Parts: sequence; structure tokens; C-alpha cells
Amino acid sequence: MSEFALPVDTYSPDQLSELVLELHDLVATVRDATARSDVAHPQLSADLANLLNENKVADNDAAAIEELAKAANSTLEQAPTVHILLAAMPGRAQKRQFVTWFRTELHALTLMTFAARSDLGGGAIIQAGSHLYDLSFRRGIIDNKAKLTELAGV
Repeated sequence: MSEFALPVDTYSPDQLSELVLELHDLVATVRDATARSDVAHPQLSADLANLLNENKVADNDAAAIEELAKAANSTLEQAPTVHILLAAMPGRAQKRQFVTWFRTELHALTLMTFAARSDLGGGAIIQAGSHLYDLSFRRGIIDNKAKLTELAGV
């Protein structure tokens, strides 16, 4: 296996953690199938199939799957994680846009979490490492209270 790659739909630490467990189970099953002829090949989840495909690993190659599991676990421990807080939960298309942008501009293996908080009004609060970027409408209103009363004609 050359360089580890994450599919765009695998973005959160929880998803990657589940995939690591699935990879370990798949290694055990493939090894059992090699030793015994009566072991059925497991049904792969869509996320696991995407991860194997993205990394060009065959679902019956125990050694390559084990290397992929090690790379995924290493990524889980070392990759940067970005937490995005929005006024409403983003849909799949919006999540893909966020993930694609961060993996292109920040780090190819960026992991992300998404949460919603309705009092933001719009915009986002992004936490990357120890940095907090408040780009919410709420922050803009709080920072410009004088202009708000000016606009209201009070």
C-alpha cells in the first residue's frame, strides 16, 4: 500500500474508529477463510468497501488489510480534527464540501465533527486545535450592538 487515503464520506473520528474495528474483523475472517474452506466471506459495509477501494486494497488480502488498519489507526491518533458548530446540521452535500475544502487546504487526512446550536443564527464556529474561529451571526451582532440600535431607529 502506498499512501493512506480517506474517502470524502469518512470524515469523523467515530467513523474511522468503527472502520478500524471492521478492518481487524475482516483480517481475522480472511485468515480463517484461508485456513478453512467453510468460512463465508463477510458482508462489507459501504464505508469499508469505499475505504478498501480508495486505497486499492483487495478484500481478500489479509496482509494489505492489516497494513490499512495500522494506517487508519495511526491517522485516528495523529490527524488534525476540526470541530464545526453551525446553526443547523449540514446535509451530506454540505459536509462533503467542508471535508473536501479542509482536506485540500489544511491537511489531506483532516477529520471533522459537526454539531448544531440554534442560537448562532447563522455562520459557523470552527475549532481547529487550540484555535477558535467565531464566524457566527451571533458574534457579529454582539460585536456591533450600537449599529443594531442605529438600524432599528432607536
